[in-house]
Amino acid sequence: MSGRPVIAFGVLVAVLAAGGLGLAGYTFAPARAKWTVPGDDPKEIAAGAVLYQANCAACHGVHLEGQPNWHEPGPDGLLPAPPHDETGHTWQHSDAELVELVTHSVASFAPAGYKTAMPAFEGKLTPAEIHATIAYVKSTWSPGIRAYQAAQNPGGPSLAELPGDWRFPPTCDYHFPAKVRAADERAP
Repeated sequence: MSGRPVIAFGVLVAVLAAGGLGLAGYTFAPARAKWTVPGDDPKEIAAGAVLYQANCAACHGVHLEGQPNWHEPGPDGLLPAPPHDETGHTWQHSDAELVELVTHSVASFAPAGYKTAMPAFEGKLTPAEIHATIAYVKSTWSPGIRAYQAAQNPGGPSLAELPGDWRFPPTCDYHFPAKVRAADERAP
């Protein structure tokens, strides 16, 4: 009789352990965040357009074109404001990075001593206003740019999930280098 309680206890432990492992696998499996195409809400985009013109256009351009020679420091040692259209690099940042840049300025990413003309908008714009401004900027991009930017976000879409007919922008060769032709495609 002493063997039955030991066996029963062993079976109970095994069942609990198996259930615990199954539960642990379920509990810790990362959930994929739902992704929506930026610019789905026309009211948010319209509000963002007004906010962009009031807070960003003076430096980044009325048409998101940025300042000339934005890659080179000006006489004051500061980099000019980059464009937010497809000629710039805004679309190479995740949504979280864009929110951080607008909220706390470039200074939050830059090394100590870096000088910038970019103000922090924390306290000037609400989080909803910052989101609306970014939604407006993103709404002006082509489907390919939007697809590339969406892929920068954790939980963003896989290529198969992206809607519409689109192509990556030509400047993304840095991230997606051209493929080498297979040996059977090469000329003899």
